[in-house]
Amino acid sequence: MIRLAHVSDLHIDERGRLDDVVAVLRAFLHQAEEAEVDLILVAGDCFERRSTPRERAALADFLQAAALIAPVFGVKGNHDQAGDLSLFNRLEARRMVYFAELPLGAVPGSAFLWPLKGERFVGLQALPWFDKAHLVSQLEASVDAEASRLMTIEAARAMLTAYRAEAQRLKHDGVVPIFVSHTMVGGSEVSTGQTIIGTTVELAPSDLLDIGAAYVALGHVHKTQEWFDGRVAYSGSPHRCNFGEPEAKGWRLVTLEDDGSFVSNEFRELPARRMVLLEKDWTDSVGQGDDAIATHAELDSMKGALVRWRVHINAQDLAHLDENLVERFLHGAGAAEVQIEAVVEHEARARAPEIVEAKSTLEKVRAFFDAKGIEVGVEQAARLQQKLATLEGSSAAS
Repeated sequence: MIRLAHVSDLHIDERGRLDDVVAVLRAFLHQAEEAEVDLILVAGDCFERRSTPRERAALADFLQAAALIAPVFGVKGNHDQAGDLSLFNRLEARRMVYFAELPLGAVPGSAFLWPLKGERFVGLQALPWFDKAHLVSQLEASVDAEASRLMTIEAARAMLTAYRAEAQRLKHDGVVPIFVSHTMVGGSEVSTGQTIIGTTVELAPSDLLDIGAAYVALGHVHKTQEWFDGRVAYSGSPHRCNFGEPEAKGWRLVTLEDDGSFVSNEFRELPARRMVLLEKDWTDSVGQGDDAIATHAELDSMKGALVRWRVHINAQDLAHLDENLVERFLHGAGAAEVQIEAVVEHEARARAPEIVEAKSTLEKVRAFFDAKGIEVGVEQAARLQQKLATLEGSSAAS
């Protein structure tokens, strides 16, 4: 049997909850070791942005610990900057650590061959993040949008055909092809509130299956999901990268026969921090006291969690909302992180029917004053009528 550990979208970020990420990755390694995996696949977005020394140190520690368990193979994601991952190819580790920042395994003989236990070999094919901009930048400025769209689709098809041919060659030589990519799959479900960064060429699950790899390991979408009984899958992120990701987080354990025949794909959950939504309604009256922020039962449920505190409040009462006070209270009660959202309810202003039914401007003004209870004297009414006549005359002349 061949066992693969598939993880992606680590998003190591010292501006975020770096200690949480390190703890979750440590739990992943513990589970992967227990599962006795033969290969660890990292499908992109190791970093959140251009990496810092502290973030690179965290990834290096993770990769060195991972290489004590099994070889590590990964690809560049859309958040990873050029050169940030390839430098880890020189990392001193017990087993192979290799990241592909450029497509690998599309040209005949270019797949990364790696021996497993016994006489088994896997052929690793990689499609790092690419988008339409990469392809369009090679075109003449005179090429219009529709033509560039069709050329982009054709280029993607040609690329997949090349990967397919190499996968067939590998299988002919008795090598098990594994495909790793950071890409957007058309029709995939995203976490609530997650923003997909960048505009890319969408690939269909069937396009990826048709490559012919024993397994297609995907990264980019943070919500785990699979197609074709697990032969094509997103592992999802191992931790909650933002408040819009309430779903379970983890990795995928994929089992293949020695000849590459697919056996199973199992999602393994990791101990990512819980997320708690506290929703409050202050539209009838502005909340007073601690219970208006969180009840005793809610306080017990949010200890150590990421808390999203949402209040519905009238626009005129916004000045009474002390966000700093709410945040200090929730942190003091044990919340690991707090996000405050105010849903502002604006007062609906309906026009009086007398104003709607009035014909002339003067009648509308008089109806407005009556609706507001404003008394207008005879002399004021005469001046108002004269002024409106002057304005209407000027408007007609123009």
